[in-house]
Amino acid sequence: MTQHAPEITLGEIARRLEATLDGDPARVVRAIAPLEHAGPDAVSWLGGEKYASQLATTRAAAVITREGVAVPDGLAAIRVADPDLAVCTVLEALAPPVPRIPTGTHPAAVVDPTAQTAGAAIGPHVYVGPGAHVGAGTQLHPGVYVGANARVGENCVLWANVVLREHCIVGDRVHIHPNSTIGADGFGYLFRDGKHRKIPQIGIVVIEDDVEIGANSAIDRARSGGTRVGRGTKIDNLVQIAHNCRIGHDSILVAQVGISGSCTLGHHVVLAGQVGVADHVKIGDGVRIGAQAGAAADAPAGATLLGSPAQDAREALRQVLALKRLPKLMEQVRELSKRVERIEPPANDQG
Repeated sequence: MTQHAPEITLGEIARRLEATLDGDPARVVRAIAPLEHAGPDAVSWLGGEKYASQLATTRAAAVITREGVAVPDGLAAIRVADPDLAVCTVLEALAPPVPRIPTGTHPAAVVDPTAQTAGAAIGPHVYVGPGAHVGAGTQLHPGVYVGANARVGENCVLWANVVLREHCIVGDRVHIHPNSTIGADGFGYLFRDGKHRKIPQIGIVVIEDDVEIGANSAIDRARSGGTRVGRGTKIDNLVQIAHNCRIGHDSILVAQVGISGSCTLGHHVVLAGQVGVADHVKIGDGVRIGAQAGAAADAPAGATLLGSPAQDAREALRQVLALKRLPKLMEQVRELSKRVERIEPPANDQG
């Protein structure tokens, strides 16, 4: 069966955004796109002044912009205080339906008789272990594994092949994307008599409310106690969080971040792509660490760090600029050396 593209009128967009519309409220749009790529059936947005020149050439039916911004004749304007935030509402309106599992338990699922799943949606080939609890409104997509005595809150979505190991806890409204693992053993060994002896990892992982975890990420259970991810934190794909870490609320961890054991991150921390954090490091509230940096020491609240080892961003940039000048400086040094030799020949050449 052919799926029709969603559509919405400019008037309905303005109503949802509680915005002022300069244009035809009956005009229908079916997509949202950047100014330079938008067609006549699309709405676009102006999030920053550096794109204002594109208003003159865009083919969009309308642009979401701030009050007072001039737009060409024939281009409708939907005026809001925050265009970037308004785009989120329009994207939701135009999004195709997200696959949903019907409430109840699929015949191909395995749910232990002692598990509690009332009001949840349990898809095919899902396993829910003994004593586990899955909250009402939560969807477990095909292949999800929920271990013994694990708990998943209400209105969560665990996409295909997510693993939640035994005793671990997930709060409400948590989204975990495919193939991520919560509660694998922490990486702990003692080297004795020429061999690596495993240290038992008997703790858990606690994921607080409104967290989102990308695909193929791993959050390890604690050696004892708990590894914890604070409410509202967003974790990208391919992120590793080791045992006994504590992540504050509303932080952002971008792709391929790796956090070693027993680290503490404050609230509103941002770790850009491929940041590495050494074990037992403490990172304060509001710290921002740039891509590919290596945080080997504690970072005070509010710091912005770059480089490996990570250091104050301004100092790191000065060093990068100095390094770029190095070839020219070497040429200048060679030229100066030649001049000195012409003025003062080496001692062994003097009669």
